[in-house]
Amino acid sequence: MPSGPHCVRIYDLVGMDTQAGSTITPQDPRYPTMVRCFNERFVGTPALVQVVATADEAVLAVQQCLDTGRRPVVRSGGHCYEGWSSLTDGVIIDISQMNHFDRRSDREGFMVEAGCTNWDLTNGLYRRFGVAIPGGSCYSVGAGGHFCGGGYGLLSRTYGLTVDWLDAVEVVVVRDGTAELVTVDKDSPSTDERDLFWAHTGGGGGNFGLITKYYFRPLPPAPGYAWWSTIAWNWSDLLGEKEQFDRLVSNFARFFAEHSEPGGRYDKLFALLHLTRKANGQISVAVQQADADDAPLEEFIAAMTVGIDSSKVPTVAPLAGIVGHRLIRPTTQTETMPWLEITQSENSSGPNRRGKYKSAYMKDVFPQSQLDTMWTWLTTDDHPDFSSALIQVDSYGCEINTVAPDATAIPQRSSIMKLQYQTYWTGEDDDDDNLAWIRGLYTDMYGEAGPRPDHLMDGCYVNYPDTDLRDWPELYYGVNYARLQRAKTTWDPTNVFNHAQSIRPL
Repeated sequence: MPSGPHCVRIYDLVGMDTQAGSTITPQDPRYPTMVRCFNERFVGTPALVQVVATADEAVLAVQQCLDTGRRPVVRSGGHCYEGWSSLTDGVIIDISQMNHFDRRSDREGFMVEAGCTNWDLTNGLYRRFGVAIPGGSCYSVGAGGHFCGGGYGLLSRTYGLTVDWLDAVEVVVVRDGTAELVTVDKDSPSTDERDLFWAHTGGGGGNFGLITKYYFRPLPPAPGYAWWSTIAWNWSDLLGEKEQFDRLVSNFARFFAEHSEPGGRYDKLFALLHLTRKANGQISVAVQQADADDAPLEEFIAAMTVGIDSSKVPTVAPLAGIVGHRLIRPTTQTETMPWLEITQSENSSGPNRRGKYKSAYMKDVFPQSQLDTMWTWLTTDDHPDFSSALIQVDSYGCEINTVAPDATAIPQRSSIMKLQYQTYWTGEDDDDDNLAWIRGLYTDMYGEAGPRPDHLMDGCYVNYPDTDLRDWPELYYGVNYARLQRAKTTWDPTNVFNHAQSIRPL
């Protein structure tokens, strides 16, 4: 059994006065709300929901699952794309009330409980301490799953991934049928303990135990002001102008292929290209420049504009074969405002709906075959009312790529873009059509094997889980999967914490 000064003792469960939180059974009027996920395709029917507010209560809740033979599933924000924070039997352990954060008492840095949401931290860390975690922007996503899967957001090109700032983790594990609370860090004295810490730097949630706290080294300063710009093109102008579509998508990709070096002029610039289906009416780019200098932002906008002045942005050259085509003018709106105000206006998870999601990392610009596939699936007349289906292309790289692929559990450290495939709908009757659309698009983009790591692609993001993936260990984890399996075998050998794509013990 792991031991040492970094491990907290096994809790003496006999005679403890602390209750395992608030128990919600199917007869409780709160039950229908508490078993629903953000993705409304998934509604659980657990034996009960256990709401815990402290680490003591979390240990007891896990132990009660062990003693009664029920499977525990941990829920922080409930945003798992595949509904793995829900289940048809067993116990949902809801940690959303563990939502405190503060400076660390033992050293410099910060403690964050795993039930905190992105908005808790964005708003609170800014107001109390003037710092920021470079995590996601969807306000209600919980730290419990978001952080241990890597955690990236609009500040990641500047500061790296959230796990790059992680210093230690407190987690309830199960050893020999007993729930145990341990704290491990990157300097823990044993290999087993270091492996458990490392596994939480991108290994994904629901694999090794119930995370109660994250500990961070001193966090970076939050921006004071930022520039925010949106650029939009009307689909009505683009239809019949595929060359212009190819041009603007390629301009986006080329910009980040050429400007994703760490410490460069554009490392404070983060952009999101929203390639919606034509039923939406527009495709758009949103871009944040997180400092007072708007020149990099203006240069990016120029680079995105068809017919740019090559003397202003010499790195962006015309695409071969389309010089002289009709110029499709975008609408552009740019403003500067306090950074926190930007996060308030853009910090949205959207309404709860049914959904399906896929992902891919890219190391270089889009080949013509992928541009053709995007156009075909975004403009098809099949399913004409799909206005909430899109390909979102997020900028990546810069500081993210300064970390070695095996230094953390997340191996994708050479990409310039991350793609999110998304489709949303409201009625169960539309499930088959939406699933067929996104699966067909994805297969045409990458083939049956998915975006396998090569010179162009680099697998998938574990925090955007996709049960369709055949070779998910390679696509999520690459060469890091073997070390994750060793950690799983040491810390959860009986596979108490599991889901459809959880780490398998050796």
